[in-house]
Amino acid sequence: MGAHVRESAAGELSVLPPLRIVAVHALGAEDRIEVTACGGSQPSIPIGRGHVFGQWFGFYRFGQYRGIDADQFPEFSESLRKAMHDEAVEFFDFIVRRDRPVNEILFADYSFMNQKLASHYGLGITFDDPSKIKRVSDADRFHRGGLLRLGVVLATTSAPRRTSPVKRGDWILRRILGTPVPPPPADAGSIPADEIVADGLSIRKRLETHRRDSSCHNCHSRFDAFGFALENFDPLGRWRDQYRDQKPVENSGTLRDGKKVVGDTGLHDYLAGEQSKFHRTFASKLLGYALGRRVSVGDLPLMSILTDHMQGGGGMQDLVERIVTSRQFMYHRSSTRTQSPANSTKQTNE
Repeated sequence: MGAHVRESAAGELSVLPPLRIVAVHALGAEDRIEVTACGGSQPSIPIGRGHVFGQWFGFYRFGQYRGIDADQFPEFSESLRKAMHDEAVEFFDFIVRRDRPVNEILFADYSFMNQKLASHYGLGITFDDPSKIKRVSDADRFHRGGLLRLGVVLATTSAPRRTSPVKRGDWILRRILGTPVPPPPADAGSIPADEIVADGLSIRKRLETHRRDSSCHNCHSRFDAFGFALENFDPLGRWRDQYRDQKPVENSGTLRDGKKVVGDTGLHDYLAGEQSKFHRTFASKLLGYALGRRVSVGDLPLMSILTDHMQGGGGMQDLVERIVTSRQFMYHRSSTRTQSPANSTKQTNE
């Protein structure tokens, strides 16, 4: 990031004296939230299209993603991958550009798609221009809207030939709630790669057998319910009520604290009660990204300011302003400006 700090270019969100963000412009693969303080200094954070959100949530290089079995899902074409990636990029760009509350990352009732993606999701709506990406409002009626219903998230957290409640649940626990999970034991085993197997056992039944081992139960009881709540979405993000063998989708689970989570709506309801964890995770990720290092004890007062802002329904622009005007960021920027160009470039690419 240090190599980009001094230069202002088109396609940036600027803050003019007295440190007020006034505009956002999208350009190519990079958005930069940038502050122009008195005296002309311009600290910035590359954020938005293809940057911090894509890296954090795992869709940064989705155009090259090959984690879906092409024989099982031949419709997972290059054009569909692009449409799904564009859906995510436009979603986060809208949140940054319009200074929407950070909570809308999880709970937005809108989505972005072109005709191809709308048809893929089975929405039954027609766009005037099939090639243009449109914002679809009241998306909850289609089981769309928000981070967890994005096609890129649902695809990258699936197995190649079926959904994976384990991968999806683990992803939510780590990336949304910021709760670390120890790696599985070496002898943890696995379940079949396909959704339908000869013995007719469902994924749930196989996981129940797997969880009988106490070393496995400890972790799975923390996140499997989250993954099962998203089982109505197939590996390509389409809504379904049945598996391929016509058996009904099993979309509920019970966490180890006894709370039951049912379906994507139930998962949203659960996460609504856990927003403080999401706020801490978000603040830690964004601050760490801006500073180029892990958050430390000395950052806790700033972290508290950021989480209070989000708790009050604050948006992205003020959140970033608090970071780039902080002592930590100013010190980081000062230190990167003293580096040689070669070292600065190296840090930017890491």
